[in-house]
Amino acid sequence: MKTHTILDAIGHTPLVEIARLNPNPNVRILAKLEYVNPGGSIKDRAALSMIEYGEKNGELTPDKTVIEATSGNTGIGLALVCSVKGYRLKLAMSEAVSEERQKILRARGAEIVLTPGHLGTDGAITEVTRLVSEAPELYYRSNQYGSPANWMAHYHGTAVEIWDQCEGQVDCVVASMGTTGTLMGLSRRMKEYREGIRIVGVEPYLGHGIQGLKNMKEALAPGIYERNRLDAKVNVEDDEAFEMTRRLAAEEGLFVGMSSGAALVAAIRQAEVMTSGTVVVILPDGGERYLSTHLFSVKDKPGPMLCNTRTGRKEMFAPKEPGVVTLYSCGPTVHQRMDLSLMRRFLFSDLLSRYLTFRGFAVRHIINITDLDDKTIAGAAEKGVPLAEFTGHWIDFFHKDLAALFIKPAEACPKVSEHVDKMVSVTEELLKKGVAYEKLRSVYFDISQVENYGAMSGVDLDKIRLGATVDLDEYEKENPRDFTLFKRTSGREREMGVSIATRWGRVRPSLHVQCAAISMAFLGGGFDIHTSSRELLFPHHENEEAIARALTGGPLARFWLHCDRVLAHGRKMDGNGSRVTLEEIEALGFDGRVLRYWLLSGHYGKPLSFSPERLEESAKALAKIDACTRALMKRETGRPYADLDQVVYDIRRGLIDAMDDDLNVSRTLAVIFRAIRRINALMGEGWIDADGSREVLKIFRDVDQVLGVFDFSAGEGCHRDEVEGLLAERAEAREKGEWDRSDALRDRLVALGVTVRDARAVKPRRQAETHSLS
Repeated sequence: MKTHTILDAIGHTPLVEIARLNPNPNVRILAKLEYVNPGGSIKDRAALSMIEYGEKNGELTPDKTVIEATSGNTGIGLALVCSVKGYRLKLAMSEAVSEERQKILRARGAEIVLTPGHLGTDGAITEVTRLVSEAPELYYRSNQYGSPANWMAHYHGTAVEIWDQCEGQVDCVVASMGTTGTLMGLSRRMKEYREGIRIVGVEPYLGHGIQGLKNMKEALAPGIYERNRLDAKVNVEDDEAFEMTRRLAAEEGLFVGMSSGAALVAAIRQAEVMTSGTVVVILPDGGERYLSTHLFSVKDKPGPMLCNTRTGRKEMFAPKEPGVVTLYSCGPTVHQRMDLSLMRRFLFSDLLSRYLTFRGFAVRHIINITDLDDKTIAGAAEKGVPLAEFTGHWIDFFHKDLAALFIKPAEACPKVSEHVDKMVSVTEELLKKGVAYEKLRSVYFDISQVENYGAMSGVDLDKIRLGATVDLDEYEKENPRDFTLFKRTSGREREMGVSIATRWGRVRPSLHVQCAAISMAFLGGGFDIHTSSRELLFPHHENEEAIARALTGGPLARFWLHCDRVLAHGRKMDGNGSRVTLEEIEALGFDGRVLRYWLLSGHYGKPLSFSPERLEESAKALAKIDACTRALMKRETGRPYADLDQVVYDIRRGLIDAMDDDLNVSRTLAVIFRAIRRINALMGEGWIDADGSREVLKIFRDVDQVLGVFDFSAGEGCHRDEVEGLLAERAEAREKGEWDRSDALRDRLVALGVTVRDARAVKPRRQAETHSLS
């Protein structure tokens, strides 16, 4: 009777069809399920082969310890083989490998030496080299990176199985690149079967996060790797590999690892361009050893780290409802045109909305319009016009200014005057709960009924300056720190028709109940994100939060994000000559695009100081972006640049890494300008053909989905009106001696491809200038 060990179960893995994920019905995609091996990966084959190779040539003897540098799977295979054969095993591996892999290895008796995570596999190889050189008599180095036994396992095993299982009907084989043993063995044997079979290797980009894969540039290439044995090498991005891994589990029932997802992405690309035939893709390992990573966090798709005012720390954002973000932004009080601080508030919320959309979330964005308030009523009274007519004028300006700044429209912009019934309902409920009270036909919120009032803003209630930081009607309130929900209207307000009849009398709502009621009506309690300006944190946002907690027991929003103000001449923008609007920016010779760039260029959580010089710097920065973009759009000749896909990946990865860090736009812009310098240099040396230009422009368009500052209009003649207008503006500026403005306009003309040659003129020596805008 013949006996067997678990080692006899290595190999003979099944081949199954990929059905639902296959985009081409004329091509079959077959997956080789290597996680069926007893150790859970294709590396069981190589491990057994390397141990038997050492036994046959006499290098491995019972008194020696098997030693190897590994990222996990080869180590697990060696642990399996060594435990059956009785050999001691020492493994060096990066401390960044998953917890599951380390636990599996220790369970099988392996001794693990962890090396610094930032060194990757190179650090593990260096450690093994050191140990073996110090005591060569103690170790047998299986050497998966240099031993022919690695690729021989696939030459004699994997390739033969694929050929037999496909009955010779195979046209393309796709496998991911690690030690490259799989690809080297498959290529040798498959080319012997039929020369026309394509062998495709899959590698990640530099700076990737896919465990088990290797980019041949990130470390020393394995000694067994011969590049010419591949017909093609395909790069796959982390996110598409991770998403495909999740889809394999959800749509094909195959629970596999990161490398498998990457391999299938490449296999699908091959199938898409084939008219017929069969693609075999190697799925090298199972998914269980990645459970400690975020790979299968399907419900909690990781989003950016955002500084949550409510908790006072950076937190990873994930929406309450998977895939859908509910976002509310405090809107404008429509009694005048927006100033720079208010514009920054909406640019910030636009940036957030754009980035979350870029990351694959559906964003429901609501911006309220405050058209019923002290300022709007006073403005209408002063003009002697109905309130709706007065506010309608400024609402139109609000939307025009948003459009000029390339701010995408919100899902809805509800006006306060049209939703007072919701505010009345909220107030009635607060009265029932005993957290509000009526006094002399006004209704107030009793802050003593809410625990931790002031915690979000960090305000010490004992130090509140009455009448300055809270509304003060001491003769009516039971506590002067309580805030108003509905305010008794005056006779004049009633004559104007701006009061609402309620059981308390004729009243109008406070700003606090307006925002709380509208946000909850449109998005529900505990929605995802509330954005606004920092100066509204107390008392307004603290009061909104108090209303929600009294009604629901939870916060109004899970994340509160606050952007800081714009200063003019060192002062906040109020009504005392320091307000700057888009009209005044345009009078300086700058458009909404330049203003958008400048307002976004600094981190939203820090104040910005306005000056025309800063706008000039922004115009020059945009001119550099435009010059590169237009050069790419006009590119017709050039040599193909083999590593252009890495340039593209670096831009995308740089964008995500920077924006994931609390929307760090300045880091994002540094990534873009670094890329532009490299692209300009490559084009200057004759690299990048028309196809490559289109690839770069595609990633620029992706970046612009977030930033909204690029200009892709480069058709012949499409800038004629703009050029003529800028030339006229510049001539006027030179005539007036406004040389800074003239220089800025020249830079913008250069960006449009216009060569500017001025007649010789003598510029007067300029003294330090001061700018006063009102």
